[in-house]
Amino acid sequence: MKTVITILVTSGQDDDRKLILDSLSDQADFRIASVEKDETGTIIKSARLKPDVLVLAIQANDIDEPELAPIIRRRSPATAIVVIREKDEDNYAGRALKAGISGILLKDADMDKLAPIVKIISSGGYYISASITNRIFGAIAFLNRFPGQAAKFSKFWLNFKYDYSHFSPTERRIITNIAKGLSDKEIADFLHLSPGTIRNYMTFIKRKANLKNRSQVVIFSLVCGLISFDQINIFNLFEKYRHIFHNPIQ
Repeated sequence: MKTVITILVTSGQDDDRKLILDSLSDQADFRIASVEKDETGTIIKSARLKPDVLVLAIQANDIDEPELAPIIRRRSPATAIVVIREKDEDNYAGRALKAGISGILLKDADMDKLAPIVKIISSGGYYISASITNRIFGAIAFLNRFPGQAAKFSKFWLNFKYDYSHFSPTERRIITNIAKGLSDKEIADFLHLSPGTIRNYMTFIKRKANLKNRSQVVIFSLVCGLISFDQINIFNLFEKYRHIFHNPIQ
């Protein structure tokens, strides 16, 4: 006997809701257990119905799916979660997977594959939209090339190696936050300093390591071990310093 996959659909937009239901309704082994419009209804129905798959298509300004996912999973641990988004965003995939989301689809690219993706997810699989995985692999390849590029093209590699004593604890914290992609104002707010003080620290940091710009500070911190890859917003780093991939520092 064929197993029926129970599905809870949540969407705040009528058009999106219709698109999802049209994609799933002609599948004999699917049963739409409920259709919800908001976070509250989703939490209540997921706890009561314990569906095999939850399909979420809600506007980013209404709710953050990686925050909602753990709530759903606590109430219905066996429910797999699929998120449909309008567009890819920095570091979203990492947060979503960490939160327990099994599928990340982009509306314009993946809706025609929704039914087979739901089947994959319901059986314990994962699906991430191709455009997102391309960014992930591109960013990983980019970071993996950082040490080699810096070692080959940077004079400071031989001068500093793994000697961290040149930097004060505050300077190290600033370097770490630069690598995360934070602005001077964001770093200032985080460290309870003024933006002008952060700029002064930046001048000292670049002078100590003979660096010219923030891009070189990021490379230096990776090469010398002042920061590790898991401290970095990988997508922000890739987008902000993409040019170094083709134009290594001299």
